[in-house]
Amino acid sequence: MSTRPATHAGSWYSNRRSELSSQLVGYLNDTGMRDGGISKARLIISPHAGYRYCGATMAHAYASLDVNPAIKRVFILGPSHHVYFRNQIFVTRFHSLETPLGSLQVDVEVVKKLHKLQEGHLFVPMDNDADMGEHSLEMQFPMLVQTLQWRGIDVNSVKIVPMMVSHNSAEVDLAVGNVLKEYLMDPSNLFAISSDFCHWGRRFAYTGYVGSQDELEDALQEETEIEMLTARSKLSHHQVDVWQSIELLDKMAMKVLSDNTDDAKYNAWKQYLDITGNTICGARPIAVMLSALQTVRRPAGKTRFEWPSYSQSSHVKNLDESSVSYAAGYAVIDN
Repeated sequence: MSTRPATHAGSWYSNRRSELSSQLVGYLNDTGMRDGGISKARLIISPHAGYRYCGATMAHAYASLDVNPAIKRVFILGPSHHVYFRNQIFVTRFHSLETPLGSLQVDVEVVKKLHKLQEGHLFVPMDNDADMGEHSLEMQFPMLVQTLQWRGIDVNSVKIVPMMVSHNSAEVDLAVGNVLKEYLMDPSNLFAISSDFCHWGRRFAYTGYVGSQDELEDALQEETEIEMLTARSKLSHHQVDVWQSIELLDKMAMKVLSDNTDDAKYNAWKQYLDITGNTICGARPIAVMLSALQTVRRPAGKTRFEWPSYSQSSHVKNLDESSVSYAAGYAVIDN
């Protein structure tokens, strides 16, 4: 049986069990949710930076998750930061996932089932080097292990299905959503979408700016792209600091996910990204899940996302600075 090593342990997070556990339990306890998660919160959006940067925010997502003894598996969807591919979903080849806190078991049977769909062209085995090089999936593993232990759940009773998402057409997103629908409707499954929010600064090739929520809403309504700051921009003439503009952009992304009906979320999400250019690195895995929500077509017709925590790595005030945003979100899936 092959095991994926914890390739980012010792750099992105501690490789010492006691130190890592103490850190993550501290973050989880600080959420004030020791007594239990949110009933039927089976879908979360969680950041994936080093824990010292995003751990406190990340813990709010995992503490909200409805972790209980009936849970059988967790699907983890993350973006690809290093490998470009189109119209396929990469699924791990490994049978287990190592963390300093203990290993997670991959649901090999589900992985095999996925590989057989559409003659093996939709869900394909991930190259091991690509798997080990990607942090967006790995950063979820230790926090998931710690959350299961924190909730008193046997880690070995829950299996994992890690998936990497790159560039899909709308048709492929819908095809993947149709596959995930079966699992989304089953309350024994949880879903974690790995995503940071805005990456702002010239080093990220993104300097989007809005001065107010009204300005941003007008841009979305009129389908006009927002301003990109340049060296010629006079920041003293702008209404709010850059970090406040970033927060406006990110919170509008959250609003798009929260406020639209399930059959409108996907297109609204794509439009938001087109207009703002916001560098939300997990935008594509999020789009896949929106397609899944769209296919379920529940009577209520509206899955509302809640956002218990939001943070930025720094408060940017000028073009020489940069930051990454982190958001913790959850959605109640009530079948």
